[in-house]
Amino acid sequence: MKRYIAITSITAFAVISALSACVGKNSTQEQKGETASSQKQMQAQQESTMTMTDKNAPEDPYAVTPEPLTVAECGQCHPQVFKQIKNNGGKHRFVCLNCHEQLHAYNPTENNWDEIMPKCSSCHTLPHGEQFSSCLDCHQNPHTPLEVPMANISSACGACHQNPKGQLNEYPSMHTQLECGTCHYTHGEIPSCFDCHTPHVENQELTACKSCHPVHKPLQIAYDGSAQWNSTCSDCHNQVYQTWENTSSKHGQVNCGQCHTSHGAIPQCQMCHGSPHDPNMLKKFPKCLECHIDPHNLPVKG
Repeated sequence: MKRYIAITSITAFAVISALSACVGKNSTQEQKGETASSQKQMQAQQESTMTMTDKNAPEDPYAVTPEPLTVAECGQCHPQVFKQIKNNGGKHRFVCLNCHEQLHAYNPTENNWDEIMPKCSSCHTLPHGEQFSSCLDCHQNPHTPLEVPMANISSACGACHQNPKGQLNEYPSMHTQLECGTCHYTHGEIPSCFDCHTPHVENQELTACKSCHPVHKPLQIAYDGSAQWNSTCSDCHNQVYQTWENTSSKHGQVNCGQCHTSHGAIPQCQMCHGSPHDPNMLKKFPKCLECHIDPHNLPVKG
């Protein structure tokens, strides 16, 4: 009986060991199968990617003709220059390559900056004459050619602007003592008189200033005869202006500048009225104001 039990135990142990070995072998084979499958999938993906890349790429990457750079592409590396030309380029708002025929050719060891930079003479002659042959003395930034700092050219303004210079010299005033750049901050700028001067009357329009004061000979005051500027006279001549404004005579319908054609001018009645009376009366009363008293408020019939 004991012998039978021992043999049975040994047999059971052998069967269990055999089953365990079989299960382990199958598990290992499954793992190997999964690993092989994953490797095949990765290899297939790599081959697919390589095939797509090779399909799109030329056999020789240099077997193409590059397109010229566009303005926008230049602006990606040179945003400040792009902005300058866009906002203040004037007639220089064209394709960069029209001037810059060589790109990225500067070599610090050769110091070849002047050689590769565009020359103004490639497009321009000497528009201001031979005495102004160095363009960049005035037009310091070719990307903003109309921004000319007056500090560099004030002494040369008269070469082109002879009439203003002649007026300033012929009719001396405080303006004669100023450099051009004091008023004209940049070339071509027309300043406001109110930058330095206060208006004669409240809410005075800027155009009123120049209707009386030519800017380069401001003391040579002249009027255009327009009623628009009558109130300007009142700043200095308030009493006379009030008299004229309240008169019921026909002179109340005449503007200051129609009689006073220049500042301080005292007009003669005959300029408008000729000889309205009998010669004998005019001989007896040669002065009109002996009877008509005040030209700003003539006596009228009640």
